[in-house]
Amino acid sequence: MKSRKVLIIGSGAAGRKLELFAESKAGKASLRIVGAISNWNENNGKEFTRLVDDLLKKHTHADLYLNTEGGSVFEANEIVNQLKRFKSVQITVGALCASAGTYLAACFPTSAYLNSQFMIHKPMLMTGGNEDEVERDLKMLRNTTTAYKKAYAKKMGISEDEVEELWAKGDYWMTATEAKEKGLIDFILDEEEEINAEMKQALVACGAPNIPELRKPNSNKNEDYHMNREELIAWLGLPADATDAQIEAAKNQMKVNAAKHVDAVASKKQKDDDKKKDKAKTLVAGALKDKKITAAQVSQYEKLAAADYKATEELIDGLESLEKLSNKTKKPADKNLEAARKDWTLDDYISKDPEAYEQMKVDDPEKAEALEAAYFGN
Repeated sequence: MKSRKVLIIGSGAAGRKLELFAESKAGKASLRIVGAISNWNENNGKEFTRLVDDLLKKHTHADLYLNTEGGSVFEANEIVNQLKRFKSVQITVGALCASAGTYLAACFPTSAYLNSQFMIHKPMLMTGGNEDEVERDLKMLRNTTTAYKKAYAKKMGISEDEVEELWAKGDYWMTATEAKEKGLIDFILDEEEEINAEMKQALVACGAPNIPELRKPNSNKNEDYHMNREELIAWLGLPADATDAQIEAAKNQMKVNAAKHVDAVASKKQKDDDKKKDKAKTLVAGALKDKKITAAQVSQYEKLAAADYKATEELIDGLESLEKLSNKTKKPADKNLEAARKDWTLDDYISKDPEAYEQMKVDDPEKAEALEAAYFGN
């Protein structure tokens, strides 16, 4: 039987690919996390663990630059666990710290730039199965939500009920000033983070309320500088004796060609986006037809497929039809396997044998709850 995949994510928006950097700098471990925290990407919590292992051989303090739209709560939790191996950690937030990314800010001293933006909201669940399995997954989601509420409440010096009030209506956005006032961050740097086109797109995708205008690049040339006639004629590819009318006509044609190119690029992008959406809808429609998901889950899976088609395809492929799941029988226990799993953590079960973990939640729910509590630090 194929194992089910359960995803608890902080953000449903398509994110940038995760990039991890690590180096020794000024006697400290210097780390960078940029992009969506997601185990769908090549770089994930395991890669981060490897980087930390190397740095711990030389350093006890770590500086972390964090610029993320959020992602997998499991990966974020693992990153926090790895960072706690250092004696001290200082986080500096770039332009964006949203969703699961704010869990890191809640766990360590954090600074931010004047134009940094923050967003918290309830974790979200992507799952499938019969009602018993979905209910068990929902319990894990509730445990995750509780862990996040506790972390925010502790860092911000408020009650868990007050955290609930903040995200009751969905995404709760904060400027750096508000994040400091509420206690999520500890210090604001007296400068702004530079925003490039990719960063602006990430802010738009996350639904950030403040979308900055891109700064025009500085030019070392005098603003009054103009091409002389000979240079302009050569640049336009005209004969040396070209008239003013010919020069003006060539310039206008160049503008027309440039506009056509821009339109063509935009049109191609729109077509590519439409193809992705159609492909995602076809994939999800097939899952619905095969009764692997319910009609209520279609919208979520379409968004997931549009953001990462391959990962969603693998997720759906790993699901069994609801009918098969409801009719499946319990497998007899294998004593050798049970002995091998004796000292497994929740991370071991998720990575090595998620099916066994699902069965444990049926056979021994108290043990499953204990593993979850240890994993999320409850």
